[in-house]
This record gives sequence, C-alpha cells and structure tokens, in this order.
Amino acid sequence: MLVTKAAAELCVLLISELYGQLPSRTFADLLTRGRSTVIQLAQHTSLNLRQVRHGLAVLIQLNLIFHHTDQDSGVTYYQANPKAAYNLVRIGKILDMVRTKYGSHAHTLVHEVFMHGHAKIGDLVNTLKDGHDARGETVNGSSHNGHNHVNGNGNVNGNSVGNGMIDLEIEDEDPDLEGQAYDSLAQLIAVGILEPLTPTMYQSPQDLKTAIEQEFLADYPTGIRGSKQTNEFDKSVRDKLRQIQGENARLKRKLEYEFMFDFSSKRRKLTNGTMSNTFAGERARYALLDELDTVLRVNYDKCAVELRNLKLERYVEDFVGDTTARVYATLLAVLSQKVSRCQVDKATEVEDDDGDLSTGPRVTTQEVFEHLSPSIDVSAGIGVLHEEGAVDIRVAEKIRKYPPQLKGSTLQETLEEGEEIIGSDDEDYDHSGEAAIEFGLHGQNGSNEVGMQVDDGVPVGTKRLHQMRQHLLILAESNQGFVRHCGARDFGEWTVDFEPLAQHLKFQELDTLIENRFGRQGLRLTRILREKGKIDDKALPGLALMKKADVHVKMAEMEMAGFLDVQEVPRDNIRSAARTIFFWFFDLEKTMQRTLDNTYKSMVRCLQRLDVERRKKKNMLSVVERKDVQGMEEEKLRGDIYNEYVQFLDIEKKLFGQVARLDDIVAVFRDY
Repeated sequence: MLVTKAAAELCVLLISELYGQLPSRTFADLLTRGRSTVIQLAQHTSLNLRQVRHGLAVLIQLNLIFHHTDQDSGVTYYQANPKAAYNLVRIGKILDMVRTKYGSHAHTLVHEVFMHGHAKIGDLVNTLKDGHDARGETVNGSSHNGHNHVNGNGNVNGNSVGNGMIDLEIEDEDPDLEGQAYDSLAQLIAVGILEPLTPTMYQSPQDLKTAIEQEFLADYPTGIRGSKQTNEFDKSVRDKLRQIQGENARLKRKLEYEFMFDFSSKRRKLTNGTMSNTFAGERARYALLDELDTVLRVNYDKCAVELRNLKLERYVEDFVGDTTARVYATLLAVLSQKVSRCQVDKATEVEDDDGDLSTGPRVTTQEVFEHLSPSIDVSAGIGVLHEEGAVDIRVAEKIRKYPPQLKGSTLQETLEEGEEIIGSDDEDYDHSGEAAIEFGLHGQNGSNEVGMQVDDGVPVGTKRLHQMRQHLLILAESNQGFVRHCGARDFGEWTVDFEPLAQHLKFQELDTLIENRFGRQGLRLTRILREKGKIDDKALPGLALMKKADVHVKMAEMEMAGFLDVQEVPRDNIRSAARTIFFWFFDLEKTMQRTLDNTYKSMVRCLQRLDVERRKKKNMLSVVERKDVQGMEEEKLRGDIYNEYVQFLDIEKKLFGQVARLDDIVAVFRDY
C-alpha cells in the first residue's frame, strides 16, 4: 500500500508516541524501503539483529506489519501496514464508543486487547476478574500525565487526553463477574468489535491472493487461455477468499445466532442507561468455554462502521432533530449487524455476503421497533396537521426499490434524472401507512403508549410503532437521502445507501473548507464548476453574478491553492492569449487527495508540537512521572510546579483534540 510522505511520517509518529522508538524506527524503514528481511532491516537501520527482531516482534504482536515466508528459500519478508498504524489515532474514539454502547466491562476488555495487540479469551476473563477489586483505587490515578505511552494507554485518542485511558465508573459489585466477562466478550465478538486472530491475517491481502492463485494454477498445466477459463479461475479465487473469511467468522456467526435467539426473552440495562440484548452469564460461558484459547484482536473495519453510524447520527440531529436522530441510530445499529465494513475490500475483491450489491442490506420496521429503547419519546418531533387529507398516502409511502442514479442498468438510462425504477404498480407505495391514518398519525402527535395488539404472534397496530415510522418517513423524504423506503414487508423495509450519503458528507466537508478559506464567492464558483463541469472563463461572471475582475482574482487564488485547474485550448497555431479559450474545472478526486495530504501534515505538526512542549517541560515532567507522585499530583507537587503541569495538560488536551477533529476529515474523505 503506497502512502504519501506526510501519511508515512504520521504513522511513524503515532507508533513512537504509543510504543517507543525501536518499533517506530523499524516501521519507518519498512515504509521507506518496502518489503525487507531481518538482515536488510539491520543494515538499513544500523541496529543489531537482536534489536531488529525485538522491534519486529512488537509490531507483529500489535498487528502493524505483515510477514510472509517464501516456501522455496525459507526467507521471511516483512511489510508495513500503514492503515493499521493510522488506526492507532482512533483508539480513544473506539474506547468511548464501546463504553457508551456496550458498557464498562466491554470497555475494559477492548482496552486490554489494545494494550497487548491481541489476547486469549481466557486471559481476558482472568484480567477482568483480577483487576476489578484494584481498579477503583488505581484506575483514576494512573498515567494522568499522559507520558507512559509504551503501556498502550492510547493517549493519541479520539477526543481528548482522557479518552484513551481507563477512566471508568466503578459499577456496583456483581456477584457473577465471570459471567459478566463472558457476556461482554460474547457480545463484542457477535457484533464484530473483536474478531478471532488467524494466520491468514498476518499476510498482506496481495500475498494471500497470490498464494491462492498459485494453488489454483496447478489445475491449468498449459496456462489459462480464453475468457471462459479466466472467468472460472477468477471465480475460484474469489470463492476461496470467501471461504477463508467465512472460517474466520465462524465464532461470530455462532454467537450471533445465540444472541438473536435470546433477544426476545432477555434485555439488560447497562450502567449508562442504554439498552442492549445480552446473554445470561451462564449461556455466554458455555458458548465460549471451548474457545478459551482463541486469540482475539480489534476489528478496525467494524469499528469504522460504528464510528460512521455516530457521524450520521450527529448529522441527522443537526438537520432534523434529536428524536429522529435517536430513531435513526437504532436503525443504523440494526442495519450494521449486516454490514462488516464501510467499503468493499478491493484488494481481495471480496464483496460482503450480506444483502444484494445493487440494493444493499435492509431492515424492517418491526426489527427497528424491537430494538428501539423505551426511553425514546417517539411522539416528539412530529408536526401537526389541521386539515384532513392533507397528506397523500401514495406519495408519503412511496417505495423506491433501487438506489438513486443506479449505474450499469439499461432501464435506468431510458429514464429522466431523478426518476426511480418501480418493480410493479402494486408495490409503488407501502400500504402499511394506511393503518397510521386510522390512528391519525400521519404528521400528527400521538401518545407514547406501548400497548400491543397481537395477531398470530406479531405486534400490530400500536401507536408507538406507527409514530416511529413517521420519523423513518421524514428521513426517507430528506434531500440528503438518509434512508430509502425499499419494501412493504413487516410495516415497511428500509435501507441506507451509504455511498451517495458518504459523497454528500464529502461535499459538505469540502464546502466548509473552501468557504472558510476563500469566502462565499469562492464556494459559489466551486459549486458552479462542480455542477457544470468545464466552463469558459468568459461565461463564469454571468453564472456567478460577479464582476469579471473579481472572478479572475478569486479563480487565480484558488488555482494557486490547488483547488481549481485551468485548461488552455488555442484557436490557432499562434497560441496568443487573445486567441485562446480558458476552461476552468474542478477535479474532485485531486482536491480530496490534496486535502487529505494537507490534513496528514497538520496532524504531524500537532504531534511534533507536542514533542517540543514536552522537551521544554522536561524537568517538570520528570518529577510528575515519579511513581510516588502519579495520581496525587495536587498533593505532592509544589504550587508553581503543579500550575505548570496543569498548563501543560491543557496544551496536550488541545493538541490531541485538534488531531481528533482532523481525523474526522480523514474518515469522511477516505474511510466512510
């Protein structure tokens, strides 16, 4: 995987910040020179073989490098994994998400996995049991200075200095702590936050694919000839990759089945007040008892899905409202059970098995309603209508079976832009909405009753369910396309078209960046070029309603910054300026790559600035890092030293906060 100079420097700084100089030095050489052996690394880094092997062992344990052994020569080659190294910046965000969504026990378990890179299930259970009594005394006082980075406390965190550390609220004493540990582990594995570590995960995707191709090439002694054999060969390779991924997800599927079976009968309230389906402790113990030696690691792909859900939830809260955002969060949580990653794995060309590629995974209203927290007042946030028949049911309940602007469809090319493909006239709208009219709920406030009418075991006709549907319909009608109403089964089926929604988020981030840097006029010109394509500079003033001189100045300024490009088309061979047409255009991909690289540079500068501040406060920090001072800084330190320490913590918090905000931009442009 090729990375820019700024991204490589950022990865090295993150590893140095968390795990020390030796692993970062080894990783930097792998990034610079590519695949290398132990002897080559020793030559390039001027380290002895023992130091190189120690650095490689740390990087392998933390899943930051790939390694591959050649079967013929027996030589092992090592390769950097810059994506995994960058993910270290999200440790705090992931821990905050886990604590909020799955509870404090889950937070402790995931933090333990982060510290060691990977861990056995039995070791994680023992760690939670052994540390439970002592945590109340030591957890809030450990590593408050943010300098013991080698222990993996994750100070390059999601939001601030405190987010990456173990700063837990101590729960009430649980008589079955071991059962709770198994319970939390089973839930984390079932949702995909933790995944079993297999030998194939230590191979780069390209090495894995090459090994499979070499295995299947034995079936073609004369080589692959013709398109038919090529297609058969590619299909065999893809099927093998899917089989490997299926074997890796065996434990996950087993626990998913148990959770789905147990969901209807048991729900446990976590310490933060959220609701989550869970095992009883005994059932979790029995499910994992045969897997105590299974090694787990954090699944960053699934964590990115959860972080994207949080981003979309905040986005809906800003555009629509709090109640609708909480309903949307519930829908995303149910939908995420069928989504394993934000983007298709292009390196291995393996698609997600969940859902049709053209329409994506979908959920029903009934499924969302079963997971909806009773604390959400779904009657709030719905407008009131005073005229009967003001809502056209066929328009409000319209079903859109295909995502917008579906490419590769011959039928779509014959339709006008913005029109939808409807499978049949009988399914052009959802008849479930007619029940809402009987309750008077289309656009009206209702009560928050949770009364149920049961028909063949299926809850029907409740006001609360139809009130929740109104929020989903609001999301479906939004210009941003938060939700698509795609079916009528079980009071309506819903899906989220993440690709166009992510594109909308990218445009919003770009617009914010351009407006802050070039003002409203620069944003207006950029939007015109993005919409129209290449435009002659003589036509721009009329389209932008600006003076010609102002347009030329602003366009030249944006071209110098790299946001716009110009193409010169001479009318004759003289190529004079008077006889040349200047076409201005906006290259979205180039602009996003430049913005990403600038963001990496800004993150590097923040971490470098933090290092400068630490060197300036070296004497003070040496006192604070003493074991007899840690956790009792205010009592042990002299007044002037303590004030200096507090000022340093404030600077560190601001720098880490800025890194977290910059990471949000990277996530939108690259990962979501």
